[in-house]
Amino acid sequence: MSRDTFFCKECLPNYRLLTPNDIDELIAETISDGRLVVKKICENDQACNWETTVQPISQISEKIYRIWGAANHLSSVADSTEIRGVINKNLEYVSSFWTDFSQNKRLYKIFVNLRRGISKTTHPHQHKVLCDYIRDFELAGADLENDAQLDFKKNTIELNKLAQKFSENLLDSTKATVIKVVLNKDEKPIKSLEGIPTHVLELSKKEAKKRNVEGYVFSLQPPIYSPIIEYSSNRSLRFDIFCKYARRSSDIAEEGALFDNSCVIAKILKLRYQQAKILGFSNPAELSLTTKMANSPEDVVGFLKELAAKAKPFAQKELDEIEKYSSQIESIRKVEPWDIAFISEKLKKSRFSIDSEELRNYFPLSKVLLGLFETVKDLFGCEVLKEQKNTADILWEQSVQVFKVVGEGKVTGYFFFDLFSREEKRGGAWMDECRSRVKYDNGVQTPIALMNCNFSQPIGHEDVYLTHDEVVTLFHEFGHGLHHLLTEVDYLEISGISGVEWDAVELPSQFLENFAWEYETLQKISKHRDTGLPINREMFEKIYAAKNFNSGLQMIRQIEFALFDILIHKDLDGCELLDDNHVYKKVLEILEIVRKEISVIKQPSFVLFPNSFSHIFDGGYAAGYYSYKWAEVLSSDCYARFEGKNDREKSILGDSFKKEILSKGGSREAIASFRAFMGREPKPDAMFKHLGLVSL
Repeated sequence: MSRDTFFCKECLPNYRLLTPNDIDELIAETISDGRLVVKKICENDQACNWETTVQPISQISEKIYRIWGAANHLSSVADSTEIRGVINKNLEYVSSFWTDFSQNKRLYKIFVNLRRGISKTTHPHQHKVLCDYIRDFELAGADLENDAQLDFKKNTIELNKLAQKFSENLLDSTKATVIKVVLNKDEKPIKSLEGIPTHVLELSKKEAKKRNVEGYVFSLQPPIYSPIIEYSSNRSLRFDIFCKYARRSSDIAEEGALFDNSCVIAKILKLRYQQAKILGFSNPAELSLTTKMANSPEDVVGFLKELAAKAKPFAQKELDEIEKYSSQIESIRKVEPWDIAFISEKLKKSRFSIDSEELRNYFPLSKVLLGLFETVKDLFGCEVLKEQKNTADILWEQSVQVFKVVGEGKVTGYFFFDLFSREEKRGGAWMDECRSRVKYDNGVQTPIALMNCNFSQPIGHEDVYLTHDEVVTLFHEFGHGLHHLLTEVDYLEISGISGVEWDAVELPSQFLENFAWEYETLQKISKHRDTGLPINREMFEKIYAAKNFNSGLQMIRQIEFALFDILIHKDLDGCELLDDNHVYKKVLEILEIVRKEISVIKQPSFVLFPNSFSHIFDGGYAAGYYSYKWAEVLSSDCYARFEGKNDREKSILGDSFKKEILSKGGSREAIASFRAFMGREPKPDAMFKHLGLVSL
C-alpha cells in the first residue's frame, strides 16, 4: 500500500490494504526515522528552540503512534495469528525506542532548558507540553544512573510483552469455552432454554450450524452471556455459564491452564514494584498517581471507603429484597451469585412494570444513532453525518460505519463505528484514537476516533435492537469520542484526551450518559418495532423510576474492583522477591480482604476475576480503576447544572461545557477546566442524588 495513504492528514486511512507485512515495514521505517530525528536534535550545537526540537519530535511521534496504534487496534477488533505475530515481533523494538527516547539525558536537558525560555503566560500550551515531556522523562528514568536505566528499560519491555500475553490469553480462553445444548432432530427446547431472548437463541443456533451441532452453542461473548444470566429460567444453565465465565484465563478454566493468567499477573506486579522503586517511589500506586488528580494512594483508599460506607447499607437492603422476592417466586433456598441478575430482573419487572428485553423493542440502532446525533447537535452545535463516500473498501469489517463531525461548515473529525460482537474481537466497549488533531504548516489535521462496542450481531438485514443499558454504553463511548474530536488544541501531546489526567478522562463520557435518561432524548432515540411510536410519558416514568434499581449493589461492585486495584499496587511491598505462585496467592488474599470489607454478595472461591481484569493488566487503569468513581463525582456535578433547564438554557450550558472542558483537551489541569465550567470545587452530592443513594 502507499505510505502516503495511511499517513495522509486529510483522507481516511485504508485499513483494508494495511497488511501485516505493511505494518511490519512501516514500524521499521518510522522507528528508524524517529532515531534519526532524536540524533539530529541531540547533535545540534546551535541553541534549540520549539521549531527545531519539539515540532520534529511531535511529527515523527504522530507517525509512530498512528502505525503502532493501527496494529493494536486490528489486534483488538480483528485478531489473527498474523497480526499477533507482527505485534509480538515488534513489541520490543517499539518499547526500546520509546524507553531510549525518554531516558535520553541530552534530550532531557534540552527540554528543561527550553521550558526556561517559554513563558507559561504568553505560551501556555507550549509550556504545558514541555512540562508533560519533562515529567515523562523523569518517570522513565532520564535522571538515573546508567545501570538503573538499563534495568528500567528491560522491565518496561517485559511489561509490554506481559500485557500483550494477558490480552491474548483472555481472548483465547473466552473463545475456547462454549456450552452446547444438543437436540435430537424433532426435539424442541421448551424447558431447558426457557426465558432466553429469541435473538440470543437465533444467534446461538447460527453458531451451532457453523460447528455442525444440532441445537445451540452458547459462547461467553457479552451479548450471549449477559442475557442468559439475566433471563434463563434454567438455574443449572445459569450456574454452568457463570462458572465458565468466572474461571476464564485461570488454571481451573474449561481448557485447563492453557491460557492461565495467574503467573502473568504475578510477573506484572513484581515488575511494577521494581519500576516504582527504581524511580524512588514506595510502590506502583504512588508512581501511577503522579499523572492523576488524586494526591496519594491513601487519599484514593479513603475516597473509596467513604463511598463504600455510603453505599453499603443500600446494597444490603437491595440484596435483602432480592432474597425475599426469590423466596416468593422461585424454589431457591439460598440465592447465589448466578441467581442475582435473574431474580433482579424479575423483581424490577414486578416493581416497575418494565422488562429490559421488552424495552429493547423501542431502540433500533439506526434510530438511536439519529437521536444521539440530534442530542449532540442541540448541546454542542455540531452535526454528525454519515460519510457519503464509499468507505467499504478501506475498513477492516463490512459492518463498520463512518460518520463525520461538522461544525461551522467544516469537518472537524471522523468516527469509525465498530459496534458488533465477533469472535476475533475483544470484549467490552472502548474508544481508541486513530488520528489526533494537530496543526501543521499546511493546515490542521482532522482527528479520527475509533468507537467500539459489542452489541449483538444483526440477523440477516434486520436492524439491531439495543437494551437501554446498551444505549447508555453508546452514549458513554460517544462522549469519549467527542472529547477527542471537539478539541481545539493544536499540539499532539495535549490534543483531545492526550495529556488529560486519567481520573478525569471519564468526565465527558459519564456526563453524556445522563442524557440517555432524559424524556426528550428518549423521544428522539426510540421507535417501537411494531407500532413505530416513540416512548411515551408513562413508559418514561417507569424507566426513570427503575433507573437506580440496585444502584447500591452496582456501586459496591465498582468500589470492590477499584479498592482491589489500588491495594495490590500499594500493599504488596517485597513481592518482587517472591516466586510467582506466592505473589498470586497474596493477590487473592487481598481480594478476599476487600470482599469481606466491601461486598454484600459472597462470591465462591472459583470467581477469579483478577485473571480477566484487563483494565489494570492490559490497559491504562493500573492503580487507576478508581477513576470511574472519581470522574463520576465530576460528571454528576457538571450535569446537575443542566437539570430542569429548557432547550435554550441547555444549549448555552452545552456551549460552555464544550468550550471549557471538551475543547481544552490536556492543555491545562483537569481541575482548572472543571472550575472554569462550574465556578467552584467538585462536590459529591449530585452523584449520590443521581444514584438514589440519599436516604434509606
